[in-house]
Amino acid sequence: MTIFKLVIGVFSLFSIGLLVFSFFVSHESELYRLLNYFDYGFCVLFLYDFFYELYHSKHRTRYFFTIGWLDLLSAFPVIHEFRFVRIFRIFRIVRLIESYREFITFIKFEKKSSIYALILVVISFIIVSTSFLVLYIEKDIGNIQTAEDTLWWAYITVTTVGYGDYYPVTIPGKAVASVLIFTGFIAFGTVISYVNDRLRKIKNI
Repeated sequence: MTIFKLVIGVFSLFSIGLLVFSFFVSHESELYRLLNYFDYGFCVLFLYDFFYELYHSKHRTRYFFTIGWLDLLSAFPVIHEFRFVRIFRIFRIVRLIESYREFITFIKFEKKSSIYALILVVISFIIVSTSFLVLYIEKDIGNIQTAEDTLWWAYITVTTVGYGDYYPVTIPGKAVASVLIFTGFIAFGTVISYVNDRLRKIKNI
């Protein structure tokens, strides 16, 4: 068990939630396009995980023909023709549940890494959630009208840059933006803490 595998397992569950949400959103809407963008990001992570496991597997052929092909299928984007294959991400979650003892051991002896993983997951959830909320609230009122506008606004806000070219104008939108701004401060501090921790470990080797 590693921090990356832990995050991948949680993101698999998260991505299934996005898949369920996609069935209730019009395919012509900006919300659906935004959902696709986030799903593409998950697909990149899952595809990287597949090639990582394939490269480091002692028996690559056996890995591919047992669970590897399921991992590969789970990396398909959530385009309409291939939405059904997203269900294969459940197998990632099943494997995580089956290794719950290893999971508990990892948390017990790697408390700091577990905290980093938890913060990363929470931050990702907040970024996705606030992006959907702002687009839903502002798309007919403010200047955040498209999925691309929302992604740029979320990126600028969470990095605390704040160019001001896209911004919410409604009170609910501003409230959501406040949550993302606060999340940006936490994310920045977490990254600095994680990098310092890794550099300290490298120095002590």
